[in-house]
Amino acid sequence: MLSSKQIEIFYQVYKNNSVTIAAQILSISQPSVSKTLKIVEKNIGFKLFQRKGKKLIPTDEGDALFEHATIVTNQIKNFNYIANIYKTRSSDFINIGTTPSLSENLVPKLIKRYKDINADAKFNIINLNSIDLIEDRYKPDLDITICFNAKDDLSSNNIVLKEGVHKLVSAKKYSLDKHINISDVKHLPYIEITNLLSLYTKSSIMNYLIDNNLEMNFYLKTDSYSSALSIINEGTGIAIIDDTTLKKADIEKVNISSINDIDFEYQINAVMKKNIPKADVNNFFNYLAQ
Repeated sequence: MLSSKQIEIFYQVYKNNSVTIAAQILSISQPSVSKTLKIVEKNIGFKLFQRKGKKLIPTDEGDALFEHATIVTNQIKNFNYIANIYKTRSSDFINIGTTPSLSENLVPKLIKRYKDINADAKFNIINLNSIDLIEDRYKPDLDITICFNAKDDLSSNNIVLKEGVHKLVSAKKYSLDKHINISDVKHLPYIEITNLLSLYTKSSIMNYLIDNNLEMNFYLKTDSYSSALSIINEGTGIAIIDDTTLKKADIEKVNISSINDIDFEYQINAVMKKNIPKADVNNFFNYLAQ
C-alpha cells in the first residue's frame, strides 16, 4: 500500500523526468526522493524507472501507473482546493460564476439594480470560460452560476433570465447588408468561438456549418465571445455572436446583420444549488426569479 506522498513523489519524478526537479517542486531533499522511489519499488515488487546515464526512463509498468498517479494527484489538489475555499471564503459575499462576456454586460446591470434596493449586498464575480463554468458550477466557491443554456438538474434551481438570438457581426470595411445568408460570407475571415459552441446556442453553430457543407474561411480561434467582438471592433474579421454580447459592439466600426438561415436561439440562465443556507444568496436569486 502506497501513501499519497509516495504517489506524489513518483508523479513528479515521472512528469519531470528528474529526481532533482521533483525534489525542488516538492521542497524536499534529493536523497529523500531517491530513497522514497527505492522504497516504493521494493514494496510493489517491480521497477518504475530504468537509469540510462543521468536520465530516468520509465518502465512499461511506470507508464501504466503514471495515469493512475495523475488521477490521485488531481484528486488531492481538488481536495486541498475545496478545503481552502471553506477555510477562506467569506459568507458576506454572493459568489457569482459567469462567462467573460456576461460579466461585462448583463451581470453588472443585475447587480446594480439589486444594490439599488439592497445597498449592503456584496458580490464576488468569478470569470470562467464555458467549459470550466459548466464543470465547476457546483463547487463551493460558486453560489450562483449565470451562463448560457444551463440544463435543468435535480440538485439545483434554474431560472431563465433572458432569451435571444445570434447575429453576424463584421468589420465595417466589408459593408455587409442588414440581412445575410451564411453562405454569402464564407470567403471572409471568420473567427471561430471554440469553447463548446453548443453551450451558447440551442443548436450548435459548428454542427450547422458542417451539416450544410459551409466551409468558412477560419483565420482565428478564441474561446470567448467578448474577445471575438474585441477583435472585430479593431477592424477585421466576422463572427456569429449572441445579441447580449453585441451590446458592447462599437457601432462606428462594425456592422450587425441578421442571419436568414437560422436564428441560433439561446437562453441565459441563473442556476443555484438547492438548500443554500446563505440568506443573501437566496434573496438575490429570488430577486432574479421575479
